[in-house]
Amino acid sequence: HWKRKMSMRLGSIHERVLEVTKNDYAIIDLNNLTDEDRANRTCNRMALNIIYEGIDTKIFEGIKDLETAHEVWTRLSETYEGTKVVKSAKLYGLKKEFENFNMKNDETILEAFHRLQVTVNDLKSLGYKIQDEDFCVKFLMSLPGRFKMLIMMLQRDGLDKLKPNDLLGEVLTYDKYDKQVDERDMEVEEKKKTVAFKATSSSS
Repeated sequence: HWKRKMSMRLGSIHERVLEVTKNDYAIIDLNNLTDEDRANRTCNRMALNIIYEGIDTKIFEGIKDLETAHEVWTRLSETYEGTKVVKSAKLYGLKKEFENFNMKNDETILEAFHRLQVTVNDLKSLGYKIQDEDFCVKFLMSLPGRFKMLIMMLQRDGLDKLKPNDLLGEVLTYDKYDKQVDERDMEVEEKKKTVAFKATSSSS
C-alpha cells in the first residue's frame, strides 16, 4: 500500500518529516520566523521532494497546486483510498467479506489462508484491526469437515495465544498426516480386494 511505503520513506529521513506531512504545521508570523518554523519549512520541502519522486506525472498534475506536504498527503489519500464516504463503504464491504469468509471447494489451504490475510490487511489499512484470535477462529471455521478433530483440539488448548502463521503450520501438518492416513487406508483396502479376488479365483 502506497501510504505505508511512503510513511516508511518519510520517517526514514526524520520523524519530523513524517509528522509535518501527516499533521501539518502552522507559522504564526511569516516576517518573524522562529527556529521551529524554519525546521518545519525545511521538513515540508523534504517531504514534498520525496512524495514527488514516488508518484508518476499524471498524479503530480493533480497535486502541483498544493504548497504543503500535508495538503498533498490528504489529496493523495482521497485519490488512492477515496473520500470518507467511499472508505466507509469499502470498510462495510470488507467486514462483510470477513464475516462470510469460507474456504472454496477448488482452493488449497494456503490459498484460503492468504485470501483471508488480504482481507484482514485491507481492513487494517482502513483503520479496522482484526485480532489474531478472531483471525484464527474465522480460518478454522472455514475449513472442511475433515478438520473437525484438529479444531476441537485447538479450541481445547485455547486460541487466545495462537498466531495466524502458527495456526497455518498446525493445519498444514494435520492435512499432510490426514492424507497419509487416507493413502494407507486405500492401500490396505486394495490389498484386501486383491486377496479376496485371488481367493475367489482359486475356489472357482
